[in-house]
Amino acid sequence: MPNRLSFLLILTTYVALFSAQVQSYDQKDLNNEIVIAANWQQHSAEYEAYFYQVYNIASDRLSNAISKTPAGKKPAIITDIDDTLLSNTRYFSSLVGTEDRRNTERSLSYWQQEDPKALPGAVNFLQKANDMGIDIFYISGRYHSVKGITISHLRNLGFPVKSEEHVLLQEPNNKTLSKNDNRRLVIEMGYFPIMLLGDQLSDFEDTSHLALPDRNHWVLNHQTFFGDSWFIFPNVVYGQWEEKISEKYPRHAPLEIHRARKYLSQITQNTRLRMPDSYYQHIALADLWIQHSADFTVNALQTYSAATDALSAPENLSRQNKAIVVDIDGTIIHYPTIHLSPPLCQQLDSPKDKFNNYISQFDSPPVPGAKEFLDSAYRLGYEIFYVTSRAHSSGLQGYEGDIASLTLAQLNKNNFPNAQPKNLLNSSRFCPENMSSCGKHFQRKAIQNGKINNKKYEIALYIGDLLNDISLAEQGLSPIEKSSLEKTKHLYGREYFLIPNPVNKTWMRQFYSKIAGTDICLLSEQERAELRVNLLLDWEGKHDYLKPNHETINE
Repeated sequence: MPNRLSFLLILTTYVALFSAQVQSYDQKDLNNEIVIAANWQQHSAEYEAYFYQVYNIASDRLSNAISKTPAGKKPAIITDIDDTLLSNTRYFSSLVGTEDRRNTERSLSYWQQEDPKALPGAVNFLQKANDMGIDIFYISGRYHSVKGITISHLRNLGFPVKSEEHVLLQEPNNKTLSKNDNRRLVIEMGYFPIMLLGDQLSDFEDTSHLALPDRNHWVLNHQTFFGDSWFIFPNVVYGQWEEKISEKYPRHAPLEIHRARKYLSQITQNTRLRMPDSYYQHIALADLWIQHSADFTVNALQTYSAATDALSAPENLSRQNKAIVVDIDGTIIHYPTIHLSPPLCQQLDSPKDKFNNYISQFDSPPVPGAKEFLDSAYRLGYEIFYVTSRAHSSGLQGYEGDIASLTLAQLNKNNFPNAQPKNLLNSSRFCPENMSSCGKHFQRKAIQNGKINNKKYEIALYIGDLLNDISLAEQGLSPIEKSSLEKTKHLYGREYFLIPNPVNKTWMRQFYSKIAGTDICLLSEQERAELRVNLLLDWEGKHDYLKPNHETINE
């Protein structure tokens, strides 16, 4: 990671160089780069499961958190509102197809007209905290003029709001207060914040002055708080994680922003030629978030911190032949992004191409927190099984098991424990006789049924980035149906642990195919692009406001 000065210098030079070229790229084009990020937040079961996960973890820590309240102080929870308690992605997805940008009038109109939905687990968690005598303070960048309707929405959804003083927005004259200022007000009222909840780093400390490289350093310096008293949620569609790429980044022209995103994602012209234009455009923001945002880093660290704590739970330590099951790509190894692997529906034609694709991913870095978690599991005596959808072989003649060997070499390169053949279960192991590859539940059953080494293991934890990485199929539940969440919501953050991954192609292919009623890859790229856009949730009142050139604001 370059230091701040060199990073900004390189980025500024790149943007200036390519912005000088004659090219048309307007705000409407730029808005299209949010499509897959918004699809994931609005429709994926994994996104909702992650909210259950975080709220379950926070709920399990409430009693201990209260005990840390100093004498003479009252315990309080301070929480953000948008995309922490209430889903707000519709505001941003409704920008697609328009030349609009986020501005004051648009935001005020949205807050006044919105029909808000509570995010999974949020109401129950705050109701429990309220019943335990904890005061809840809602701190948001929303403007004072929508305070009344904001309180009304929160109460109608079941959130405990004791008084207007418990909802801290901007001042009546729209003088901007940072969330830090409002947190200080809560402390001055005699409260001790036992927990902070949000979807941006600024919901925990003032990070507005930090550029992109500095934000990652800040996360590493504060990682012990996350999953303990600070709880963050993924927000791919907007936030300071992108706004701090460079000075005045949100005010750049659409072409400059597009070029900066392209540079950071290492999209070269040769790579671009391999990709359908609409797919490349639609996935841009999601790809940038998972590659470069400190917010992805902190969500991964938070997940692995909680999973590490779960390893030491008495009920897990006392298991006979205790084991954990972990996915590889997107869970412990960074997911191959669009410039390293073929995009959705682009097939690798030859065994050599398939093998070379894995070679290109060999140096993908580990997901933050993964190594420390696996080392803790190993020290505590857990058998670690790596269950992956990777193939056993590429198909190259005379190279049986080449993908498996390469995978083991990659695991060992990262010094992951138990990286040996019996602990690697790829998609062709333990399948029924008539199947050359099969779902991960067959491999998990083999672990439990003694087919590995005649030892029946008890699986304590499942860690992945998709619902098919956890034991839903074994319960007769579908890993692609949201209805499965309601039946298993109590397990997330306790037995099931997910890493957020908005660019996972397995999720995209399964979800889009379900909506299309056929394999999405049988459709043309134009049809696939239209399907992605049509899935975006719209806001009917988006044109009912004035649209002069307004200042961009931070909600």
